[in-house]
Amino acid sequence: MLSDGGRNFPKRGAMAQENWEAWEIQREKGHQHQRDRFPLMRPVQYQTSVPIGEQQAITGQSKGLSVNVSSGGMCLLIDHAPELQSVMRVHVPMLEMKAQTPTLAEVRWVRRLPFNRDGLYYVGLKFLL
Repeated sequence: MLSDGGRNFPKRGAMAQENWEAWEIQREKGHQHQRDRFPLMRPVQYQTSVPIGEQQAITGQSKGLSVNVSSGGMCLLIDHAPELQSVMRVHVPMLEMKAQTPTLAEVRWVRRLPFNRDGLYYVGLKFLL
């Protein structure tokens, strides 16, 4: 383990095998190709919906980091694993630094960052138009 200011990090290259295997990407029909995505690393505010009976309540606001974006969705890096098919209200960063567009998105996939013990997750979102 390496240490930085009281935090411990795994040694370079150290990663549990089961975490690595979870990163095997299985393409599903209609899966968007990498060339259709654009890298966009910006802070993103979002709210997650929680099903309550037949209605959904919006939880408090959280922050994450956008990784990439396309016309159909985006990838976020966040500190928890949302439920698959849950709906999030995401403030999508635009090319202009100050502009953000709120939109609804469905959680399509969740992958835990394999070499981080603090529980960071990549979350694939599909925009709901």
